Amino acid sequence: TAQFYWWAGHMIVLIFGTLYYVRRPFGWKSANWYYGKAYLGALASYAIVIYKTYGPPQLNLAFVQRLLVDENVEYLLLAGYWYSCRPIFVTLLPFVVFSLFHVITYTRSSLIPMFFPEVTAEVQRARQGEALLSAPARVSKFMGDWSSKYYSPALRQVGVWEVAVIGVWVVLGAVTFQTPLLAPLAYFQFLRMRYALSAPTRAAFRNVRVLLDRLLTPPTASANVPGVVADSYIKARDFLVRMGSMITDPTAGQQQQQQR
Repeated sequence: TAQFYWWAGHMIVLIFGTLYYVRRPFGWKSANWYYGKAYLGALASYAIVIYKTYGPPQLNLAFVQRLLVDENVEYLLLAGYWYSCRPIFVTLLPFVVFSLFHVITYTRSSLIPMFFPEVTAEVQRARQGEALLSAPARVSKFMGDWSSKYYSPALRQVGVWEVAVIGVWVVLGAVTFQTPLLAPLAYFQFLRMRYALSAPTRAAFRNVRVLLDRLLTPPTASANVPGVVADSYIKARDFLVRMGSMITDPTAGQQQQQQR
């Protein structure tokens, strides 16, 4: 079924993404092969879920508008861009984390019950304290409990990683000519869309801001932080705050212009 191939795509991301990070410290040439295969898995899995949701492409504006506000489309486009570029070490990690939870969920809810039909009932009875668990049921229960415990914290950390690590990495990489000059523009367009449509992404920006405020601005900043650094950060922060307000509320920008 389409869902199985979707799971297989995420399994490819998980396996080859993990191998990439394991092999990368020992040489970039061999590791890059795993990097490319991981992104191919991501492209396949996101393309499948998008096709399953929307059906064949339609040549009309309404269809395009529906696609543009779908996070699966955003990540499909991002995966395609990263796949087309020279490997960037930090970009693959969010896809690996997403795939880990997708693989666990499908394995627990579909694959294990396919081979062990009694597992679901066993787990339900065990949660009520009425039965001992077989080995497959223990595995299923462990997967469910682990995913429930770590899914939300993992998504929060991925959001911070996307904002603070990848964002800074691609900017510094472009400045030092280690990454394509287009990479910051393409990635910040992705972040702009995520900020407009995703509450977790907005929360990630707030968390990063709170941390940087504590480190770089008085009275909590260290006395060793140069004044020019603090002033530059405040100006950049305030600019990004205004941009964020305009993204979430376009009328805010119009009101600011009228006030001027």
